[in-house]
Amino acid sequence: MGKWFIICTFCIAFIAVAQEKPQKYWIYFAAKENLTLSKFSSPSEITALTGISERALQRRAKVGQQMVTFEDFPVSASNLTRLTGLGITIENTSRWFNAVTAYLTVSQLRQIETLSFVRSVEPVATFTRKELPPVELAARTFLKQATDKFSYGLSQAHMASINAITVHNIGISGRGVLVGMLDTGFRWKIHEAMLNMKVVAEYDFIQKDNNTANEGNDALSQDSHGTSTMSLVGAYKEGQLVSPAFNANFILGKTEYVPSETNAEEDNWVAAIEWMESQGVDVVSSSLGYKDFDAGQKSYVYADMNGRTATTSKAATIAARKGVVVVNAMGNEGAGLVPPSLTTPADADSIVSVGAVSVAGNLAGFSSNGPTSDGRMKPDVMAHGIGTYAATPSTNRYSGSSQGTSLSTPLVAGVAAMVLSAHPELTPIQVRDALRNTASNATKPNNDIGWGIINAYKAVLNNGMVISTDPEISLTQDSNFSVGVFVVSTSIVKKDSVRLYYTTNDGITFTPLKMTLGDIVDTATNSGKYSAVIPQSPTTPRFYVRAADATNVPHTSPSTAPAVLYDAKTGTTGVTPGIPVPGSFALLQNYPNPFNPVTVISYDLPQTSSVTLTVFDLLGREVTTLVNEVKSFGRYSVPFNGSGFASGVYFYRLQTRQTDGERAENFVETKRMMLVK
Repeated sequence: MGKWFIICTFCIAFIAVAQEKPQKYWIYFAAKENLTLSKFSSPSEITALTGISERALQRRAKVGQQMVTFEDFPVSASNLTRLTGLGITIENTSRWFNAVTAYLTVSQLRQIETLSFVRSVEPVATFTRKELPPVELAARTFLKQATDKFSYGLSQAHMASINAITVHNIGISGRGVLVGMLDTGFRWKIHEAMLNMKVVAEYDFIQKDNNTANEGNDALSQDSHGTSTMSLVGAYKEGQLVSPAFNANFILGKTEYVPSETNAEEDNWVAAIEWMESQGVDVVSSSLGYKDFDAGQKSYVYADMNGRTATTSKAATIAARKGVVVVNAMGNEGAGLVPPSLTTPADADSIVSVGAVSVAGNLAGFSSNGPTSDGRMKPDVMAHGIGTYAATPSTNRYSGSSQGTSLSTPLVAGVAAMVLSAHPELTPIQVRDALRNTASNATKPNNDIGWGIINAYKAVLNNGMVISTDPEISLTQDSNFSVGVFVVSTSIVKKDSVRLYYTTNDGITFTPLKMTLGDIVDTATNSGKYSAVIPQSPTTPRFYVRAADATNVPHTSPSTAPAVLYDAKTGTTGVTPGIPVPGSFALLQNYPNPFNPVTVISYDLPQTSSVTLTVFDLLGREVTTLVNEVKSFGRYSVPFNGSGFASGVYFYRLQTRQTDGERAENFVETKRMMLVK
């Protein structure tokens, strides 16, 4: 009898411990910070109060949205303080949903549900993504075509299948566009095809630091999936792998957890897309499609695939309405199924959902189908997703054995970046329509292949004339600058309108040069390569190109000329592609905040300055100096690791000193952050 009592007592104790095992929950608040729209009277004030960059505000203006909405108001700091005072560690914070996530025991859950400032508490969904086995394909060999600007190696198969090579040939490769990647992690710094990709920011939403490659606590395969998808948007290694948007800028979010199987938590995805939107991202590529929860949780059913149920779908829709082109995988649940097999967030409204085909254009048997449960046709478009040639995390290695809508999605995102590079004025719906209306099945779309396989060249031209964003520049024998750009249109290009304007006095005056048509793309429309020669001068010339077609709509390259110009030596604008020169000094709110143990502090410099960035404790004592050096103009992000410091409030101060003649300008600003362990 005594033994049975001991065993039963042990069982009861075990059950009690199991019940107290923390689970992750959304904690939704009843109210936000006591702010009004009147407080946000200028872009610089908006950036200072919310951390939303001026670039993001410009993108929002393009779609006619207010610079700031209630969604952008910060989560109440007092609410955060009250939670942390109860011993709650906050994992992620969402302004859009006025919520935080945290691991709660049963007793903590019951306590929080009674708090007056808490509206509701709901479990965080943890999804399982379906992996597909490797596919074996016959050996393939591809030779560079005589008319191709680059040698694509084995990537020529998928690049040709979406007609992206033709877009490269006319000098468009994603320049000026900021692309966000949401995935498992990215080992881009060591791979020959990726190490020169222009990554302007990255953040690991799992380990909470700014390293998205594998770390000590990660599974060996953690960054494999993300490395491959990233390479299909913007890698560049001639003879091996050349991807659509290799001249774009990138911002990376590591959101998906891979301990022993492929899982993702929705709050990481939401936090990442909020962060990217605030940084001014133009395109987001997400090869993450989910339907089933982990064991023990309620899975989604088809009725939930309406764009309004899953938190990730709602966040994707918000991002799209703020001007972001969100490109998401349909999922690998099977083609032609009843009920339809699409996954979240591919069901979101106003985004581009992508299915997969073979290189021959046949529907992949695993590619999920639509429609959404509220009747919207899905997928939107298709691209190559069987045996797609991509980079792998191992140094300078590649693979053509993977399959899935994960691989077709980044190709479409890369083409979306091409479209925006040629036409930065387009909204997300206009980009989606450009991809849809020029695809292979545009006249009879259906819920298996949508509008069909994308055609990058036709999509780029869908909204009118394009001019190269990558001008070709060479020195003549007498050291003049020979400049060539492609001017291409579906209407007749007015040859006499194609002019190059150059300046040698910093834009005070411009000299026009008529450009001459040489290499012809289309005789019927006068489309082709136009050239002119800029004479040498003591000062390196800067220039822009202007042209018009039969529609009488003028176009320039760069699109914002003459405010931004090409440099005749480098062919670039002198501005980091995708990130404008800041208009003023600014110290941004750290992210995440509260944090544990790492946060990122960003600041803007409109000119070269001596910079000091220092952290102080609540008593005003200096605890560390993060930056103490001269920096050129631009936006900078610096990690602060609080692992060696106690929980509490800290302050960080930016001081700049600039002494360039009459342009001397000093700047000092201090902000508060909270370390919560």
